[in-house]
Amino acid sequence: MKTILRVVAAAWLMTACWTAGAAEYPERPIRMIAPFAPGGGSDVVARLVAQKLTPILGQSVVVENRPGASGIIGADHVAKAAPDGYTILMTNSALTSNPWLYKSLPYDTEKDFVPVIELASAPTLLAAYPGVPFNTVPQLVAYAKQHPKHVTVGTPGAGQMSHLAAEMLSQTSNTELTMVHYKGTANSLADLISGNIMMSFGTVPGFVNQIKAGKLKPIAVASTKRISALPQVPTVAETYPGFEMTVWFGVFVPAGTPQAVVDKLNAGMSQVLADPAVHARFDDEGLVPGGGSPAQFDALFHKDLKDWGVFIKARDIHVGS
Repeated sequence: MKTILRVVAAAWLMTACWTAGAAEYPERPIRMIAPFAPGGGSDVVARLVAQKLTPILGQSVVVENRPGASGIIGADHVAKAAPDGYTILMTNSALTSNPWLYKSLPYDTEKDFVPVIELASAPTLLAAYPGVPFNTVPQLVAYAKQHPKHVTVGTPGAGQMSHLAAEMLSQTSNTELTMVHYKGTANSLADLISGNIMMSFGTVPGFVNQIKAGKLKPIAVASTKRISALPQVPTVAETYPGFEMTVWFGVFVPAGTPQAVVDKLNAGMSQVLADPAVHARFDDEGLVPGGGSPAQFDALFHKDLKDWGVFIKARDIHVGS
């Protein structure tokens, strides 16, 4: 009986310590790991949210870019971090496609992460070098069919969402497109602007400034309706009804993180998303504010995990070992 009482007391004490720690959280700066190179949609969202979250939590939220392998390197760093809320992951939908693209991962996607909140979503945008001989999706498709494999599509990396969007377009339009994979958004964007590749998919935040500056021309947006940031740009669905490719951006913590910490992060980020200034910035960038509970984001996470499995298996896409 004394042994049982000691075990119960120890368990109670551990729970009390966790609860107290969670109540005082955060007591030091928080590292927000962005597993992609600076300049892309994930980086834009991460830095804006981190800036606004800092005064709400009373501690600095520092964005740390750890790019590589379609977000796997950064995600693995968080998966193996202490589950205390001081190392968090701000990633995108690639987290749900990677398990189907790679034969093995250094973490278990379903077991090693806890969803906190969806911060935003953005449709992918097809943009091209201004000198290409097409301006619309029908013109692009006609040109690609006349010149099989001649149309080059740049991506920030094999398996990233822009790559999957191009695969979707190739499948839907029955065209042969040549994928050119780079190491990061900056490299692919530089070659797109210089005309070394013909076009690329990306999120609106990654392209909108170059489009407004005349360095790129938009072909179509992969959303169900036109977007306010670029209202003149048609949707792919206007040519191929039902075509949609939206990327979400969200926050995860390592498995085992106390629920009180998850809830505090969710509450703080919900406050950020309620800020009219954040809404205005998101609107300028072509982003749709997210929000909701951890359970709601968990449902979206698992739905995408299933849906990407169906698509990637059907296309037989593999990008890594």
